[in-house]
Amino acid sequence: MPGMAVTPRKLLDLVTDALDDGKAEDIKSFDVSTLTSIADFMVVATGRSSRQVKALAERVADAARKRKVKPLGMEGEQTSEWVLVDLGDVIVHVMQPETRAFYQLEKLWDSVPAPRAKPAAKAAPEKPAKPATRGKPPAKAGRAVAGAPKPRAAPRKAAATAPVEAVVAKPVVRKPRKPASAAKAPVGVAKPVVRKPRKTASPATAPAKAAPPRRARAKTTPKA
Repeated sequence: MPGMAVTPRKLLDLVTDALDDGKAEDIKSFDVSTLTSIADFMVVATGRSSRQVKALAERVADAARKRKVKPLGMEGEQTSEWVLVDLGDVIVHVMQPETRAFYQLEKLWDSVPAPRAKPAAKAAPEKPAKPATRGKPPAKAGRAVAGAPKPRAAPRKAAATAPVEAVVAKPVVRKPRKPASAAKAPVGVAKPVVRKPRKTASPATAPAKAAPPRRARAKTTPKA
């Protein structure tokens, strides 16, 4: 009835009736109140086409508004392959067959085990009380008792010292360097260039230059 609070179970019946009226296929509901805190029930249904998926989601939202339950959110209307309607205590998934077979939400929620209760913590065993002792407590180890003679220290043993052998350095004998011969000059030093003096010809032995032969003049006869 309008104006009355709708329990999660009644809201679940309202959603399944709206999906059944819209010809939804394979409607399944899961009680997830012990598995998660986001909702009490999950509903999965299949629409044959994107139009039917969108129409089924709108039908569920309209049925909830008639009972004064405002949807908290609605996602996936653009592609309409998977439309989610969040009604708070009940979350509705309307999907196409291919999308539902791919994601397999039924196996996801069925495979989650219910949370186990934590075992009660074991009480720690009580420690036995120490018996009370009268009189002075016994002296602790390491403290000298008044009036007791001090123990003598044991004589120190002389450390055995092994004789140290004197290390004598061997003399370093250097071989004398061979002097560089005149034939072989040391590396990096340029050999001196020795020029031989030129021989000058004496005037006695120098050959005289032959004079060029004179041309004979042709005899000319006077003309008559």
